Amino acid sequence: MIRELSLNGIATFTEPTYMRPLKINLCYGSNGSGKTTISNIIAERPEHGAQILWSSPRPLQTLVYNRDFVRTNFGETAKIGGIFTLGKDSKEAQEFIAEQRIKADECVKLIEGFNRSKEQLIQEQQRRDSNLDDICWNIKSKYGHMFSEAFSGLNNSRKKFRARCISEAQNVIPPLPSTSIDELKRHYAMAFGKARPIYPVYALIDSSHIEQWEQCDLLAQKIMGSADAPIGTFIKYLNNSDWIKQGIPYTDKTEGKCPFCQQDIPPNTREDIKNYFDDSYKRDLTHIKTFLACYSDKSKKIISQLQAYTRNPFPILDYSLFKAEFDALVLMIDKNVKEIERKIYAPSIEVNLASLCPILERINAVLVSFNKDIEESNDFAKHQKTKQQECIKNVWGLVVSALRIAIDSYSQYTQSNQNRIKELDDNIESQTEQQRKYDCLISEKEATLTSVKPTADAINAILSRFGFEGFSITENQSEPGTYRIIRADCTCVDKTLSEGEYNFISFLYFYCLVYGSQAKTGIARSKVVVFDDPTSSLDSNVLFIVSTLTKQIIDDCRNNREGIQQVFVFTHNVYFHKEVSCLAHAKYLRSTEVAFWVVKKYNNISRIIDYKNKNPIQTSYELLWAELKDTKCTQRVSIFNTLRHILEYYFNVIGCFDYEKCIHEFDGADKLLCKSLISGINEGAHAITDDFVMQYESTAIDNYIRVFKLIFQKMGHSSHYNMMMGISPEMEQDMQLPLGLSSSS
Repeated sequence: MIRELSLNGIATFTEPTYMRPLKINLCYGSNGSGKTTISNIIAERPEHGAQILWSSPRPLQTLVYNRDFVRTNFGETAKIGGIFTLGKDSKEAQEFIAEQRIKADECVKLIEGFNRSKEQLIQEQQRRDSNLDDICWNIKSKYGHMFSEAFSGLNNSRKKFRARCISEAQNVIPPLPSTSIDELKRHYAMAFGKARPIYPVYALIDSSHIEQWEQCDLLAQKIMGSADAPIGTFIKYLNNSDWIKQGIPYTDKTEGKCPFCQQDIPPNTREDIKNYFDDSYKRDLTHIKTFLACYSDKSKKIISQLQAYTRNPFPILDYSLFKAEFDALVLMIDKNVKEIERKIYAPSIEVNLASLCPILERINAVLVSFNKDIEESNDFAKHQKTKQQECIKNVWGLVVSALRIAIDSYSQYTQSNQNRIKELDDNIESQTEQQRKYDCLISEKEATLTSVKPTADAINAILSRFGFEGFSITENQSEPGTYRIIRADCTCVDKTLSEGEYNFISFLYFYCLVYGSQAKTGIARSKVVVFDDPTSSLDSNVLFIVSTLTKQIIDDCRNNREGIQQVFVFTHNVYFHKEVSCLAHAKYLRSTEVAFWVVKKYNNISRIIDYKNKNPIQTSYELLWAELKDTKCTQRVSIFNTLRHILEYYFNVIGCFDYEKCIHEFDGADKLLCKSLISGINEGAHAITDDFVMQYESTAIDNYIRVFKLIFQKMGHSSHYNMMMGISPEMEQDMQLPLGLSSSS
């Protein structure tokens, strides 16, 4: 069967529209709405602009009755091909064919079941695809602005991005790289940033001998004069050697007097003082001064080396910690120098210097970190392309890490799903091969038993039964396997058939073709049957027999007889539609077997409307109300005639009411509008006239519709109006309330 029919850009089907037919499909549509377009598509199976999806891998034979069928088989130069059917005396052969057909149909049912299961698996796979698309895209949205180059070419397709994620997940073997997001961002900036220069590394401070040159034992010792000097004991007692040492230079200027108390200094005292500050004292003091010079020189070299680093900073480095440590070093050296100077000024005091080793170790640690960053930057500068690929790999490692659980679950299901689909495909292929075998057996048997004569006899019997005795169809003796249409005197009819006769015999030919074949084989082949307006130019008697034969085909389809798998009936004739749709009664056909469709064209755009198993076309009277309810149509001039026809049928034909008395219930302009409607009814009742074709403004039409409703109200038939317009009592109550209120207020 046809599982789905899609149209887009075909004739007036300029917008995408879909039809998912069931076993029996009844389609109503006015002339020119697009019914023939659909029937032609089913017949020709075009490749562009339309698509037919079948429930089985092998499309079924399609028999379509439309204008093209009539032209092909009954045109001026067309030979009427014979229709082969099985002879009546071949009971055993028919039973054999029926048995093989049952087996072939069982294969078809199994194939359809396998295809339904396969479609469910495909739909579930699509749902999971879409779900993983969303999950992957959320990760891309999270990292896309950070690592745009890694996702190049994947920004406009969720499907492509999902496929890349799955591919990368197969390439990345857990555990994934432990690169942090911050480190990855830094590497990415180096790899995809501007070209970097090659930076020299920093030399570290040589601290191997610092402990040696910053040590001086004299700093922690009290340097005093000789204790052997006579005055030494006294100075030691007073502990004022530094005071006396500082005063000695002043004695040369005071002419033998004490520079402090201005008393004369005894000669021997001056000599004793000089002897107190002996050579040992002087050597110690000289040693400290030498130590100060050495300490200052080495410290300045260290400061100079570090200052050079801060004067020419590299933009890739952060010098804040380095500068803090450097400033602390400068302060420490300055403090130590002042301590040494204080010792020289007052040798008797004890001083201790802060060691430079700890702070220099910290500075060297910062320099080591700098050099690591410099070497890394230089490596990226020298091998930028390679580093870019490494960054992209690490970015995808980060993405895969975030998606690992989702991708693993998806991959496991997909693999299982693919295995199940493959199993179904194998089953479909196996059953298809079995079906071919049964079809071959049927064809072989048909080829030995078929004849075109039973079809001619059947058509002539129907023609005779319904009074078409002026012509008949017979085998063409001069060209076996074909027919010709003859008069009672056996002469060819040529072009003398009326349009009704012509259409009727072409329909009978098609009807017989459904149960036969234009070749010696294929009689019992599975098929889809399509009727496209088969009632054109037929009178009521013929229309009845066409309806009856169509219902027979529908009934055979319903009961899976004669290989008829699916039926489509397209018509604009309400009577014909009503006749064939009577089979769709709930007691006769299940809702899963029959579908009702309406083909509509509005603004030159056709579309197919699915009414499921509810028949939208009931009677001509209901169609009039349906046109009135259609808001797209209520501005047409023809709506005036619709209003008149409803009033005439309801009040004249059904009710036999004296509707003219309602004119007196109106005043002013409404009275004139009411008289206009009723006068139109009277004229239509006493004369054969065409519908009025009058030009009305939209406001005038609105007034006619309003007066039309008032006629029902004044005649006491509001309930009928509400029923036909689909207005519930609650809606009617709301319409009568003041603006802004409702029945629930």
